[in-house]
Amino acid sequence: MEPLRLLTVCTGNVCRSPAAAVMLRTAIEKEEGLLGRIEVGSAGTSWEAEGMPMDDRTVLALERAGYVRPFEHTARTIHLTELLAWDLVLPMTADHAQRMHRMVEQAPEGSTPPEIRMWRRFEPGIPAEALPTEIAVDDPWYEGQGAFDRTIRQMQQSVPGILARARELLEGR
Repeated sequence: MEPLRLLTVCTGNVCRSPAAAVMLRTAIEKEEGLLGRIEVGSAGTSWEAEGMPMDDRTVLALERAGYVRPFEHTARTIHLTELLAWDLVLPMTADHAQRMHRMVEQAPEGSTPPEIRMWRRFEPGIPAEALPTEIAVDDPWYEGQGAFDRTIRQMQQSVPGILARARELLEGR
């Protein structure tokens, strides 16, 4: 059976989305029965950082939060053909989500679109009626190290809910 494919998406693919992928991979390794059944990737909506490694401030924030290196990563931009190969796409902001939905609208007829749900939709306590603009993952890029640490802590809250959704999707196969 093909693995369930989860994709995290942010702007440049050097901060939030690669950190989210590290968090998910780490959690999957610790969860009985998920290892080898779920594949995790990350991408960006912008080409500007393509080819760059994960931002050093993100690496430090991940290490401070207890995640263990290596964090092998090269930033890349998502394209429609690849987007359609993922099962669950987890954008960080409303803008990222809108871009993913617009890409899917351009898909050839008969294509199977991925489920697109914002990362923080899985955070406990987020009301179902919360607007996408209200549940964006904070972008730490223009701030200091403390903002990166806060963003990592904010993102960690959604991991259990995302894994629960992954289990549901696996059971439905």
